[in-house]
Amino acid sequence: MFPGRKFAAFLFDMDGTVLNSIAAAERVWTKWARHLGLDVASFLPTIHGKRAIETIAALKLPGVDPVVEADALLKAEAADLEGIVPIPGAVAFLKSLPPERWAIVTSAPRELALLRMAAAGIPV
Repeated sequence: MFPGRKFAAFLFDMDGTVLNSIAAAERVWTKWARHLGLDVASFLPTIHGKRAIETIAALKLPGVDPVVEADALLKAEAADLEGIVPIPGAVAFLKSLPPERWAIVTSAPRELALLRMAAAGIPV
């Protein structure tokens, strides 16, 4: 793909690149959406790739504090790590790289990213 090119470091997105946590995230968000009476099928596609607080704030729900709700969702997501798996080949590939030459960049809070990486067996 890049013959003859050298790279100093690599940045990887987390979900869908090195691991898959969609099932866990969607379980938590589905429960939250149902509690608020949202249409789950149309709501779920809006949660991926951005911070929870942004997703919640965009809904402009009366009486809903995005900061409080995002914190509650973070705690719920941190408690639900079932089914988080590495993308095939990701662990071996990352272990083949010098550890100081790659990093994960994600919209997930650091605490949640570290928990999901551990659940998937992704080295830190």
